[in-house]
Parts: sequence; C-alpha cells; structure tokens
Amino acid sequence: MNKRIIALLLLSSFLLSACANGGEQTTAATPSSTETVPTETTETSDTSETSETTEEATTATTTEMPTVPFESVEQPKDAVPPEGYHFVWGDEFNGKELNTEIWNRERHEKGWVNHELQEYKLDEEYAYVKDGNLIIQPTKVVDDNGEVKYYSGRVNTCDKFTVKYGRIEARIKTPEGVGFLPAFWMLPNRGRWPIGGEIDIMEIVGGQEDTVHSTLHYGNPHAMGQGSQKMDVQLSKDYHIYACEWDPAEIRFYIDGVLYHTETEWYSAAAETLKYDYPAPFNKPFYIIFNVAVGGDWPGDPDENTTFDKKAQMRVDWVRVYQKDQ
Repeated sequence: MNKRIIALLLLSSFLLSACANGGEQTTAATPSSTETVPTETTETSDTSETSETTEEATTATTTEMPTVPFESVEQPKDAVPPEGYHFVWGDEFNGKELNTEIWNRERHEKGWVNHELQEYKLDEEYAYVKDGNLIIQPTKVVDDNGEVKYYSGRVNTCDKFTVKYGRIEARIKTPEGVGFLPAFWMLPNRGRWPIGGEIDIMEIVGGQEDTVHSTLHYGNPHAMGQGSQKMDVQLSKDYHIYACEWDPAEIRFYIDGVLYHTETEWYSAAAETLKYDYPAPFNKPFYIIFNVAVGGDWPGDPDENTTFDKKAQMRVDWVRVYQKDQ
C-alpha cells in the first residue's frame, strides 16, 4: 500500500476528476485562478480541460439528475431497497450493447496513473455487454518484435448519471490472476484530485482475491482512509454484491450485505488559506466507474501464471442506486 500512496501523491497534480464529453472544453473558475491540466477522454475525442479547485465543494445541492430521468428506469423485480430507501436508478445490462446514453468509454495511455501497464481503449472488445453482464476484458498482445502490450476497458457515467448520497451497489464477479486490479468506484463530476475526493467502493488486488478494499481519497495534501475485509472464499470464483451507503457525515462499505468499514472523518482544502467546510468534498454529485487495471504500483506486474482469458474478466451483473425516503 505504501508504494501506491506515494504514487498517488506524485500524480495528484495530474489526475483530474472533472470530465469532458462531446469533445468540448469545459472551463470553471477557481477561487483565485484557473489551471489547465490533463483530463480523461471518452469515446468522442481527446480533450484538455481547465479544472477548478472548487467552491462548489461547500455547496449542498440536491442530487444532480441524469440524462435519462430516474422515473424512466423501472425498478428490477429482484431489487430490494434497504429499509428507509427507495430505488432511483440502475442498469441491468440486459441489452445487446453498452448503453452510451448512460456510459462513456475512456481512452488513456499506458502509465497514465500508478505506473499501470494497460492502455485503456475505446474498442468494444474491451468493454461490452453480453449475457446480461457488463464485461471488461483485459488483453495481452505480443507483437512480431516480442514487445508485450496490455489493453483494457474503463467506463463511467460522467455527465450522464450522477448521484449525491444514497446506497450505490453492484453485483460483480472479479478477475483471477496476479497483476489485475478491478475497481468499482466514484469521482465527482467536477473537481480536481484529491481536493474533489474519490470513493472506492471495491478494489481487489490480483493474487489476494480473498480480500476486498474500500477507500476514501481526499484532502490537499492527499490523505486517505481505507478498510479491508478478508473473506473465507476467493472472491473471483463467484459474484458478490459490493456497496456503499453515503450519508452527509458518514460513508459505510458492505460486501454481501455485511458492513465492514465506516468512514466519518475527512477534509478538503485548496491551500492552507482556503479550506472547505466539512463534509466537503463528499457533498456533491459523483459519477460511477468500472475498470480493470493491469500492473502498476499496487498489484504489481502479471506473472507467468496470469491468463488473459475469461478468468481475467470483470463481469458486472447489475448496478443500482437507492436514496433515502424523505
């Protein structure tokens, strides 16, 4: 973990949680200046974006509505809202292709963060819908010169579906093999990392597939709070439900309905003289992300036993969002 923390600190000035869609440049004012930094790209085109530090972190607005209204998404028959919650949105991945009205594919070069080996590609073969699942397929390619390249998929709901507070959960079968790092997580629709915050609902390190990790990233300087749960099964062997319940002053993490970690303390600051009021940064809309990284500071490189077949797949049966009754 220490190597990963160091890498995140070194990369914090480059990792941006605001996103751009449609190839447009988005500009937002900081409290004192604007700063142009690299950003994520989706299936439209490469873009750069001017980020914010951001005053919106102190604003407690209502949930940001998705492009597809909540009321147009029918509650699945097997969905059971927790007591005091109601269903607001979900994707069962029952179609023939990824719904691009909700999901963006991302493109990033090798080493974009954490010295990871994969290149995230827009091609459908790396993130697609089949048999009622979203499937993310890492791939290893050896060219004629013997050079090894890794490709994978990463999808998000940025600018299409965001949520503030509630229960966010997904039923997932994770990859098996050293060097994989599957993740189900959230970033703010606007805000520079780590000031804007990050909610990691599920990360599992390949080769340690009996343990799930959940983490909050926040601050400036970067800080984090992490909880882990070791299970008596290999999580890659079957589907499990990973969830967080996000309240204004408490975020709880679950696996298969069992609470294993709670966070109540965090902070956000653009500089020593500009601090945001608690519960910033976790008081604004976040979007959902699924991806599988290959290699990097935390999981390490794949070994000779790592295969890139079905065992490497991350399979998402469904994702669902509930919010508390008024």
